Formats: sequence, C-alpha cells, structure tokens
Amino acid sequence: MRHPWDSQNFRIGAKNAGRSNQVIDRAIAAARRIKKKNRDLPVIFSIAHLAHLTDVNVETVLSFVDRTDDHYRIFRVKKRATPGNIAPTRRYRTICVPSPALKRVQRWVAQNILNLVEPHEASHAFAPHSDLVEAANKHLGCSWLVKLDIVSFFETISERQVYYIFRSLGYAALLSFQLARICTRTLRLTPKGRAGSDGRLPHESYMVGHLPQGAPTSPMLANLVARHLDEELAALAFSRGWTYTRYADDLTFSIDGKSSRGDAAEIMALATQALVRQGFASNKLKSKIIPPGARKLVLGIIVDTDQAKLSKKFRNNLETHLYALTSDKIGVRLHMQSRGFDSIVGMRKHIAGLLAFAHHVDEKYAAKLYGQFNNINWLT
Repeated sequence: MRHPWDSQNFRIGAKNAGRSNQVIDRAIAAARRIKKKNRDLPVIFSIAHLAHLTDVNVETVLSFVDRTDDHYRIFRVKKRATPGNIAPTRRYRTICVPSPALKRVQRWVAQNILNLVEPHEASHAFAPHSDLVEAANKHLGCSWLVKLDIVSFFETISERQVYYIFRSLGYAALLSFQLARICTRTLRLTPKGRAGSDGRLPHESYMVGHLPQGAPTSPMLANLVARHLDEELAALAFSRGWTYTRYADDLTFSIDGKSSRGDAAEIMALATQALVRQGFASNKLKSKIIPPGARKLVLGIIVDTDQAKLSKKFRNNLETHLYALTSDKIGVRLHMQSRGFDSIVGMRKHIAGLLAFAHHVDEKYAAKLYGQFNNINWLT
C-alpha cells in the first residue's frame, strides 16, 4: 500500500488543530526525511501515531516495547534429518506466534513499510511477487552447483540490525528503536516495578532481541538485513562468471560453462567467509558441491536441463497421496491417520499446496492429477 503525503494539507490540518508553527515545521521535516528515502512509505511521527494507524491501544503497543511480558506463544517443529550426520541429535525449529494485538501491529508494519522496500535482486523469498521457481530457473542447465545453508537465519539477526533498517528508511531514532523492539523477541524480560521519572517503565533490556520465526515482520526484515550479504555474494559470483541466488537461508551458486572442483571449492570458501563477515554462519552439513553428471536440485526442483522439472521423490509422494485418498481400501480417514495429519482439512490443504507447486513447475503433469484430487470423497 502506498502512502501519499501533502505537506500543505498537513500544515492546514495541524494549524486547525492548534499546533504551533515550531511543532508543525519539525513534523514536516521528519516526514520529508522519510519521503526522501521512499516516497511510498507511511509517515509515522511517534509510537502513539503508530498505535493510531494500527488501531491498537497505545498502552498495549508500549507494552510490546517495554517487554515486561512475553507476547508470543512458543512451540517447536522437528527439523528434517540432515544427510551425512552419523549421530544426529533431536533438532527442532522454534516457532514464535505473536499475540493477536502484536500480530496486528507487525502485519501492518510488514504490509505498509517492509513490503514497499525492494530486497536485492538475488533474493527470491518473502517479498511480494517473489518466486521459488524463478529462483531455481536461474540455474537451469548448469554444469557445476554450489549450495550453502545459513545456520539459524532469523535468530542470528539482532534487534540492533533491525533498528538500523528502520533508521535507513528515514524514521526517527526513538521510533526506530521502538519498531525494532516490536519486531524482535528477547529471552529475558524487563523486570517489573522499575518506573522511570514519569511513572512508566523504562525501555530497558538485559539481552538484545532477535527476529522471531513466526512473526509477520521477520521474513522481510531478514531479507533487508541480508542485503549487504547478497551484494557481496552477487559480486563474487559475477567476478567469476557464476550465478548467485538466495532463497531465505538457502544460497546457491552455479555455472553453465567449464569449471573445476577447485573453482567450486574456492567459491564455497569465499562465500563462507562472507557469511562470517556479515554475522552469519554456514551449516557445514548442508554445504555441497555438485559436479557435472550428478543430479542437480535447487529448492527441490531439478535444474539439470534447460527446463525445470519436479523430482521423482516429489512426484512419488504426491501420487501416493492421491492413490490412497481415492482407494476404496484406504480412503481419507485411514490415510490421514497413517500420515499423521491432525485433521482432514489440514491434509487437504497440504495436498492442495503440493498440487499448486506441481502446477507452477509442470502444468501438464499437474493437470492430470487435479482430476484425481477433484474426485476425492473427503467424507470417507
């Protein structure tokens, strides 16, 4: 959503509201700093102004900043096993679901601020109109492939880095600090009962916050913080005739001409060093060099030839779902139980998502399966 701004209309309205010329001039100067960065961004003067724009009580918004309570519901999702790990430990992804009020504010910030800022062109996740298949297509027909994965992508990004994103967009220092607090979560809360001179809790914390996975603001903030990383890695790839893309925490380099394992190893080493410089770390268990002749998968899509293809594993999984759901011997309920789904609705949405992805990659293949999907009796 774009946010037009007219300083003359603002001045007239502020005058009619009884504001002094000094206050009006300062407000217009603040608005111009924001619009100079991006004319589509909304003008926000204070945390009270943000509360008004999001239609959330200002004291509630301030409680997100003060962090005297944890406004997230936390649960864990088991990660997939990492190939090659001889003695794997139980590894989980921590999901942080914000409270309804916090989610409302974060969603407003994501839609009205963050989604209006373009990430680096090598980034293909989270932003409006971003496309997983488009990211994979950048590597079609490659001869060599180098893949890296960032460890704890969201959790690595700090409140300080988020603060600088909002400052870079022209917002005032205090408001940028408050926005950073709203968009991050800390493991240690501010103690209650320590009032400032005005009787309110100070903006105090003993542990810097990080991006919580599950907040509406985290994906685009991660993209914007990683922009410097994308710039460095894109320059590295270009200087050596390679192609670079990032989809969230998945980094991919490829070349469609002649190269060598030594060149690929050097790309991997230099990219790993760049990650460290930018405050990230590479997951060594997921770092791969894929040479000519080997199957090449990017984001689950086969990119060996000049046309993207679905992997055999993906097709077998989808076809097994549809076979079981249309079988008189198995049916919907037995399949739901055997696959561990919590509900028929959840299973249906999951399979519909797989079909949508298949259609995006291979329309002819998906068209055949949609007929089976549409004939499923979901009441059996």
